[in-house]
Amino acid sequence: MNETYSDLGAMRKRELIGGLLYLPIYLFGAQYAALWIAGLIGIDLTQASALGPANLIYNILNAVVLTAIFLRFLTEQLRPLQDRGWALFPDLFLGWLTNYGLSIPASFLASLLLTAFGLEYANLNQEAAELAAALSPAAAIVNACVLAPIVEELLFRGLIFRGIYLRSRGWAYAVSMLAFALLHTLGAILYQPVGLTLVNVIVYLPAGFALARIYEKSETIWEAIFLHAGINAVSMLLQNLK
Repeated sequence: MNETYSDLGAMRKRELIGGLLYLPIYLFGAQYAALWIAGLIGIDLTQASALGPANLIYNILNAVVLTAIFLRFLTEQLRPLQDRGWALFPDLFLGWLTNYGLSIPASFLASLLLTAFGLEYANLNQEAAELAAALSPAAAIVNACVLAPIVEELLFRGLIFRGIYLRSRGWAYAVSMLAFALLHTLGAILYQPVGLTLVNVIVYLPAGFALARIYEKSETIWEAIFLHAGINAVSMLLQNLK
């Protein structure tokens, strides 16, 4: 017997098409547009200090385009958010616990793989984020806690997870989690051993699960956006406390 799932917020055909068309641009083209804009407004791209502003431009560009594509969807998703009321806060707390609870076995497995491959742990995506935060703290906060959560949740939960969920709940989790993890390792995949890439994918899977789970439970993409922002904010805080 086929299972019936919530639609997690209805998307119109033009929103789906627009999101699918923009996804490869987001992955492989928008960064070049951001660099062009950065150079156009006088940012010296040869300097390390350009990393923060260039990332900010990249995320602003993506956020503007995706908000334009999914504006009706985002607006309608405010209704279930309002219906959740105060339940938003225990939802976010449980989502945070889910992420960090699953991170413990994920980290243990990653350690085993590092030992098996004879590698030292490195995360180029995290190192780049830390460098950007050190050089441009304000831009890094806006990127990590406002823009990136909106962009990534619209694409990886709103578009991918929701789209597959209507046909298969299991595949929706698997594909969206893997795509989200690969997003955070794609930039370094050519510069590190395959084993280290596999380890980094495992490290990002808990967040992908927690974000998909809160979206499924609340049926509003906004809770996933808020949880994503919170996870990033706590991560930045912990980095500063080191």
